[in-house]
Amino acid sequence: MNKKFTITLSLIGVTITTFIGLSAINKANTKLATSKELLNNKNKEIYHWRFGKISYSVTGEGKPVLLVHNLKEDSSSVEWAEIISKLSRTNTVYSIDLLGCGLSDRPDITYTSYMYTQLINDFINNIIKKKTSVITTGKSSSFVLDACNTNEEAFEELILINPENIRLLHKTPSKRTRTAAFILKLPSIGSFIYNMLTAKNIIEENFKEKYYYDAEHIPEALYDYYYESSHLKGKDAKNLSVSLVGRYTNANIIRTLKNINKNIHILAGREIPNIENTINEYQYYNPAIEVEYIPYTKELPQLEAPDEILKFINLYLENEI
Repeated sequence: MNKKFTITLSLIGVTITTFIGLSAINKANTKLATSKELLNNKNKEIYHWRFGKISYSVTGEGKPVLLVHNLKEDSSSVEWAEIISKLSRTNTVYSIDLLGCGLSDRPDITYTSYMYTQLINDFINNIIKKKTSVITTGKSSSFVLDACNTNEEAFEELILINPENIRLLHKTPSKRTRTAAFILKLPSIGSFIYNMLTAKNIIEENFKEKYYYDAEHIPEALYDYYYESSHLKGKDAKNLSVSLVGRYTNANIIRTLKNINKNIHILAGREIPNIENTINEYQYYNPAIEVEYIPYTKELPQLEAPDEILKFINLYLENEI
């Protein structure tokens, strides 16, 4: 056996061992993150959509309201936990786990803004079957606006909580983002990177620095919910993240904002850096948009200041309370 062949075999052996090790670490991490089965303890309905099963809940009676959480790998309908019970006293409340999130399926496909536009319209047409008000957060605001623009007769009021910056939404896939998405999609190495990016300490850091203004009042259980949500479905947990990193979920909503003919309300966390610039852009393209700033909150005021958020929701929906 010559020297070059021996070195090659050694390298192959090291590579195989490394991949086996990474695979074991990834499986152990998934088991740890999902061991409490917090999300599975919630009662859920299933909508059999063409790209996968969509998990949702429905409670209450009255005019329908659809709650759409932010489009992030760790997000789910848990985002609305402080809102649903009180809002369901006056409305029929539908809370959805978007494809790639929470308890919904996470198919190995490219996730796009247009796909989610179709999901929202299909869900309203096939499940709710009535004119619906929609409350949404962050990046999800873009495809909710597009859904309304293409199917206005299905929508009532639109309430956007901290919608994504228009300039960020406008960024298209580049060579750099495509490369990053390709690496993240790799079976063992990509999953290992994803697990590091969604580790529990990273989620805790996000809550303390981005999601909440008052870090001392973050319920510990939220860390576990978001940690579990980011790791459900094993190797498929990262599929949405691949498309987010690649910017495949971005969309130019400028024309939509100009064309849309519905009441649009924005609730913004006052303590988010440069939030005024983001909101000013929305009002520039649609001056009719109404805005309220929620003091002492950041990205998730519906969890941090639910009563304040509900006050404005009830006002916009003309609920008697």
